[in-house]
Amino acid sequence: MKTIGKEVHPRALTENSGGTEPAGVPLYIGIDAGRRHHVVVGIGQERMENGSWERAGARRVPSNGAGFSEMLKWLQAFGASPDEVRIGCEPTGGWCAETLVAFLERHGYRVSWLQNWALHERRRLAIGKQTKTDALDARLIARLLYERECHGQTKGFLGRPPRTTDGLRLLVRNRARLVTQRTRYRHQLTQIQDILFPELKDFFKDSNTGPAARRLLERFATPADIAAASEEELFDLVARQAHSHIHGARIGELQQLARGSAGLTAGLEPMLQTQRWLLENLRLVDEQVDHLEKTIQSVVETWPESQRKVLNSFPCMSKLRQAVLIAMMGDISGFHHDGQLRKLFGWYPETRESGTSVFSQHLGSSGNRLARREIWLWAMQLISPRCPSTPFRTYYERLRERNMKGNVAVGHLASKLISVLFFCLRSEQPYDPHRHSLDLGLRDAFSNTEA
Repeated sequence: MKTIGKEVHPRALTENSGGTEPAGVPLYIGIDAGRRHHVVVGIGQERMENGSWERAGARRVPSNGAGFSEMLKWLQAFGASPDEVRIGCEPTGGWCAETLVAFLERHGYRVSWLQNWALHERRRLAIGKQTKTDALDARLIARLLYERECHGQTKGFLGRPPRTTDGLRLLVRNRARLVTQRTRYRHQLTQIQDILFPELKDFFKDSNTGPAARRLLERFATPADIAAASEEELFDLVARQAHSHIHGARIGELQQLARGSAGLTAGLEPMLQTQRWLLENLRLVDEQVDHLEKTIQSVVETWPESQRKVLNSFPCMSKLRQAVLIAMMGDISGFHHDGQLRKLFGWYPETRESGTSVFSQHLGSSGNRLARREIWLWAMQLISPRCPSTPFRTYYERLRERNMKGNVAVGHLASKLISVLFFCLRSEQPYDPHRHSLDLGLRDAFSNTEA
C-alpha cells in the first residue's frame, strides 16, 4: 500500500516527510471517501497529544475489494483490537462510502458518521481559506474523533447512519434531463410545422405539439392528408383516441384551414422524415418520463412517514416537488442551521464590498441548480393569484409594499420558505399557517386555516 508520495511498510503510517508509527491506543482513523479511492489517515493517542497529528501521512485505498482487504490488513498490523480503533467518515462519496463502512463493520469495526458542517467548520478554523485537500480532511476527521473521546465534544456527530438519497437523486436528475430533451424535441417539431402547416397553431391554440396534435400528425402528416380525410375519421382520432373533445367539435374548421394552408408543397420528403423521427422520439420520451415519475413516487414512499407528513403539510406541495427536495437535501440531520440548507439550495446573499464606496448584494452563484429552480417555481406558485392565499404570499406582498423590486422580493420569499421548511423538518412538526401568520404579525389573518 502507498502513502501519498512514497511506498512504506504496512505498519509505518509515516509523516509527510518520513516519520514514525502511530503510538498509543486508541487509534483514530479518518476516512475521506471518494469514487475511485479513499484517503485514509491513522493517528495514535500520542501523536494527538503532542501535536504531530497535523503531519500524519495519508494512504490511498482503492475503492474495491482488493483495496478494502489491504486496508483491513493495515489496521490489523497495528496490533489494536477493533474496540481500540475509532473510525470516522463524512457522509459524502455516495455509495462508495457506504460500501467501505459496511465492509469494516462486517469485520468488527465501528464507524462514526460526522455531519458535513462539522468538518467544514473545523477546516475553516484550521486553515481558513487555504487549499483544501483530501488528506487534510481525513486528519481533521481523526482529530474530531479524538476530541469527542477525550474532551467530550459530541457536537457534529450523527446518532445514526445517514439516510441515503443517492438512488432518488439519480432518478430526479434523469427525469429533469428527459423533460429538457422533450422540450427541445417539441420546439423542433414546432419549427417543422411552421413550414409544413403554419395554420395548425391557429387550431391548437395552446400548443400544436400536445398529445392531440401529435396523434393527428402521426396519422396525417401534411395539410393535404388532413383535407382529404373524412370528418368521421378525424373526429375519431382527435376526440375519441386523443381525448380532446373540444378540438373534436371543430374538425370542420381544421379541414378548412388545411385546404387553404400556406405550407410548402414541394420537396417535403426530408421535412416529413424529420417530423416522423421527432414524433416517434416524443412518444418514447413521454413513456420514459411517465415510468420515471411512477418509480420516483414509489421511492419517495420509502422515506420516513414523519418527514413526508411535514412536506405534505406545505401549500402547493406536489409529489414530484417533494421528491426533488428530499433527493437534493437528503437527511435533514446533516444540517446545523437553516443557512446551510439555503446555501445548498442556492438561495443565499453574496456581498461585494470595497472600502466605503462600493457595497452590493446579489444572489449567490453556488448551490444545487435543480433544487434552486424547484424553490423558485414553488415561490412563484405561492404568489400566483391562482394559489389560495398563504402567509408566504402576504410576506411577499409586504416586501413589495416597501418598494422592493419583484425579483428581490422573490429571493427573500424563497429564503423564508427554505428556513420554515428546515425548522419544520428538524422538529418533525407539520407546517402551521396560523402559527406562521402570528410569527409574521398577521393577527387572526389565517386563524381559520387548518394546520
